[in-house]
Amino acid sequence: MHDSPLAVVAELILLLSIILVAAKIGGEVSERYLKIPPVLGELGAGILISPFLLGGIHWFGGGAIFELPHGESGGLPVEPQLFFVAQLAAVVLLFEAGLETDRKQFMKYVRPATAVAAGGVLLPFVMGFAATVMFGYASIDSISGMVPALFVGAIMTATSVGITARVLADIRRLDSPEGVTILAGAVVDDVLGIIILAIVVGISEEGAVTAGSIGVIFLKAVGFWLGLMIIGSLVANHLSKFVLWFKSAGGALVLALALAFIASAVAEIYFGLAMIIGAYTMGLALSNTELKHQVEGSMRSVNNFLVPIFFVVIGMQVDFTAFGAGDTSLSVAIGFVTVLTLFAVFSKLAGSGLPALLVGFNRRGATRVALGMLPRGEVALIIAGIGLTAGVIGQDIFGVAVVMTVVTTIIAPVLLIPAFRGGSGIKADAEDVDRSGE
Repeated sequence: MHDSPLAVVAELILLLSIILVAAKIGGEVSERYLKIPPVLGELGAGILISPFLLGGIHWFGGGAIFELPHGESGGLPVEPQLFFVAQLAAVVLLFEAGLETDRKQFMKYVRPATAVAAGGVLLPFVMGFAATVMFGYASIDSISGMVPALFVGAIMTATSVGITARVLADIRRLDSPEGVTILAGAVVDDVLGIIILAIVVGISEEGAVTAGSIGVIFLKAVGFWLGLMIIGSLVANHLSKFVLWFKSAGGALVLALALAFIASAVAEIYFGLAMIIGAYTMGLALSNTELKHQVEGSMRSVNNFLVPIFFVVIGMQVDFTAFGAGDTSLSVAIGFVTVLTLFAVFSKLAGSGLPALLVGFNRRGATRVALGMLPRGEVALIIAGIGLTAGVIGQDIFGVAVVMTVVTTIIAPVLLIPAFRGGSGIKADAEDVDRSGE
């Protein structure tokens, strides 16, 4: 390892070039030959070149390409610099998703999205908790004994808005009623999930949590999200005019991204919300402005470069050797991962699909919404990583959570694309079609 700062930078650039090539090969193979979304090829490429597989091999007697980091890495299996670039890509992805979302449509469907998100959080949490206790990974005899089950429940509530947004953008359905409901629901889901995670972490650290602390967490999370969305919408046109006043090359794009970065940083640092929520909400606030039309083409170019890095790095964090690790037998681990994965699929389909039926979608639309809420992706991996780093869950539960996350992340895009073929998913539209055909 070289000590020169330039050598460190050169090494990072080399690793990024490998990641980009792997991403494009994986995406090309997926889209051209396997006829599945390129995001899955990017995830698969990340798994292959990870420190746990090809990236960890010491080729020709030299060092591994992607060494497992040592020291202060926060438990991450990738270098912090790569993790930074990946998170930057996630912020840019969700900012563009917000820009591409029709704000009027979002406000129209935010109420049904809240119902979809609530069901998609409650049922998965309960089923994840129950499965963990059922297989002996946690007990209900004490609060400390329940903590692993609470963490698994929190992992189950996650929805990967990044993966769903990418798929919806690829099939040009971000602006559809189902697409808007899915994205709004995923944002609400993340807000609720962050609240649950904060409560679980509080229980694991203190052994208990008070109603007052829960209230503070809830008010901070919901208050920031609603405040940014409402205030941002009110001042959006003024922000747009200010940014477009700059006529230098790339000025509008750079300042628009700066607004996204500010919102994402404030969300994470001061309100305990995921950065992607701040970025998406800022994009949503600017979605009906002239600035959106000026930068959307450039944003796609930025995304084409950055976003594949995000999905490859997510894949690089998957360690299948963690599956079955710990004190439990392999057969119990297999049973647990099978049941938990089935619960993960059913709980989102039922938990999000049934409320969707009750708030104006027909069965086709409810299926689309439920499938869009299915992938756990990077959010679940982040929650699982927090639990593992804190020592709340062991490698055995972490491995099971990884397998569940990978399965739901893979099957959701595969099922989501064909689900969007066909007619309208709205009950009223479907009834109109039926009457016209009579």
